[in-house]
Amino acid sequence: ILTTWVTVPRTSFQWLQGQPRTFASSASCSRYFCADCGAHLVLFTTLSPQTLDVTVATLDAPERAPANRHIWVGSRLPWLSVDPQLPEEDEELL
Repeated sequence: ILTTWVTVPRTSFQWLQGQPRTFASSASCSRYFCADCGAHLVLFTTLSPQTLDVTVATLDAPERAPANRHIWVGSRLPWLSVDPQLPEEDEELL
């Protein structure tokens, strides 16, 4: 799955409307989804407890969160092309 995230400080994030549902996808990770449509909204991991990862596609103005790197490229699909000018990481380095 190709997903673009923006990482934000937890203290600067707030829900503007509605209450998402939560799914614990691992011992260290919680994922937040829209209770109405099921869209994946936010990821929280205890490995980076001061931040949240927000799915860019769910933002009102996604163009204000441009990509600055590609992660998990070691497992990307062979037909997927990404911006060659951005740095790449095989895995996410915390």
